[in-house]
Amino acid sequence: MNRCLAFLPWVAVAVLQTGGEASGFRLQVMQPLSLALFLGVALGVRRRHRRREASDLELAVVGYLFLGVLAFWWQPAGLGRVFSSYPLALLYACLFFTAAVPPLWGREPFTGHFARRQAPEAVWQTGLFQEINRRLTAFWAVLFALSALSALAPEFWPALDFPWGRVACNYAVPAILLGGVGIAVTRWYPAYRQRRLGLGTEGSPPEAAPAPGPPSHSPISEKSQVSSSEKESDQMPDKNTVVAINASPHEGFGSTSQMLALLRENLDREGLALEEIYLSRHHLEHCAGCALCLEKGSCWIRDDHRDILKRVLAADAIILASPVYFMNVTGRMKTFLDRSLGYGHRPRGTWKPGLAVSVSAGYGESWVAQYLSQMLKVFGSFAIGQLTAIAVSPGQFLGLDAVQARAGDLARDLARAVREGRRYPATDLDLHYWQFMGNLIEENRDFMKADYEHWERLGLFESFEAYVGQSRAPGAEVSPEARKAWIKSLAARQQTASREAPPEPESGPRRFSSLKELFKAMPQALNPQAAAGLKVTYQFEVSGSENFIAHLQIDNGAATFQEGPAPEAQVIIKTPAEVWLAICQGEMDGSQAFMTGKYQVEGDLSLLMKMETLFSR
Repeated sequence: MNRCLAFLPWVAVAVLQTGGEASGFRLQVMQPLSLALFLGVALGVRRRHRRREASDLELAVVGYLFLGVLAFWWQPAGLGRVFSSYPLALLYACLFFTAAVPPLWGREPFTGHFARRQAPEAVWQTGLFQEINRRLTAFWAVLFALSALSALAPEFWPALDFPWGRVACNYAVPAILLGGVGIAVTRWYPAYRQRRLGLGTEGSPPEAAPAPGPPSHSPISEKSQVSSSEKESDQMPDKNTVVAINASPHEGFGSTSQMLALLRENLDREGLALEEIYLSRHHLEHCAGCALCLEKGSCWIRDDHRDILKRVLAADAIILASPVYFMNVTGRMKTFLDRSLGYGHRPRGTWKPGLAVSVSAGYGESWVAQYLSQMLKVFGSFAIGQLTAIAVSPGQFLGLDAVQARAGDLARDLARAVREGRRYPATDLDLHYWQFMGNLIEENRDFMKADYEHWERLGLFESFEAYVGQSRAPGAEVSPEARKAWIKSLAARQQTASREAPPEPESGPRRFSSLKELFKAMPQALNPQAAAGLKVTYQFEVSGSENFIAHLQIDNGAATFQEGPAPEAQVIIKTPAEVWLAICQGEMDGSQAFMTGKYQVEGDLSLLMKMETLFSR
């Protein structure tokens, strides 16, 4: 019903013009027709005006129809003759005065009515918003005046005074001016003006691709918006920033927000500030699936997505957080990720650390967290872990102590990764993505122009190493001599084992609960005879279930263990805690583990092989 009322004024204008042309503007027809149309439109516009939905253009049409009533009822010989001769010129004149006069009296320009539909209320009073609408309204006033002059042209230029000439002057030329030039400039000018003022951002929509639908002339830019970031963020200028996208509609009190609060406490202690962005406070349009971002490099839709994305890409670390809604992320999170498609096709190369956070009522949080972990790569981030929980109602977590402890561990890992610029090793998922996306873009380079130019500019087509930003370490390669010595020792051990009877079972070596506990006991297990005259430092960089750096120094038959990196190390061993613990406790063959890449070594490999004789299990 309301949509019908919005179109009613323009339908009435068409009916009045058609009826007048068909009847030769006879009074017997025009008097009842003009009065009926005026009363019907006036009632409809009055109803919309009470709801603050009617625009000044609709009021202009009411004035035009009232002018028709006066012309055919009050002065049919004078004003009626003028109305019959120049009906469309009078309509364009009414629209001109509606656009030109109210701003002179201090009233809002008529384009402001349409701009407020797309701009947040916070920017309505900004100087930029009002300036752009004043200029657009003045431009439309010029177009209305030109349309009125075009409708009068056949009266002053006899060469146009024939049927098709009148059609062109009354309809075709105004349609080009208003429907073509007017709407195109209205869509283009706000972004142009913001760029001229230095408010444009990277990835702004191309001018050749205006948004379809109603005129989108609200001056919204990343810097002109009054965003809610001041309320959402505890960001401090002297801290690294972690941006968390919270997709829950339960701002502040929901389980997702409480999980982020646990992270915030620990991150603050580590010197990182958490900025929480609530998607429920922002306007996000759904992805149209037009693929323009793949072709042109940016999305044409004007909403809050670009502002949110700018803050995410500028952060030192990223958190994606969503409760489980019907076995998936919330609709707002899905919309945000869908709109970020172009960045998923164009790797950033930053590889900053990130976290995935999800909570459910008992089903689906693990899958959602894994999905969010993969989506972090869209924004140039990698997941250092996942924080998940089960909570039937807000904050009532199953195993609260475990959730709190996990939040603390992840916050420390995240802070360490930010401070030290840590990266996690590339995975098969990274390799598969690089192969798939690279082939897709190369095969469709004519359409996916922006994607192809990005990959070619960064050299991502050249190698997987270029994509992940990691290279093969020369120190991890096994020399041919070391490999031959290892094979020879295997053969000798096999021959000895086949000749000797199996040894009597021992009581068993001492078991250790952690690798750090084992390292602390290693000085007591040193073989002094084997270590005589030897001076060497072994450094261990441990990851996985335990994360630390320590070193073991051997000097002429004595060994000392110290936490932290060594000033100088002859051998550097990079290993997951569970791998080295299993090797030291005889549960895994060290040589085979090294050959299969379960741990890496830098430095003198002969000193690595000597460790077996230096320490007894």
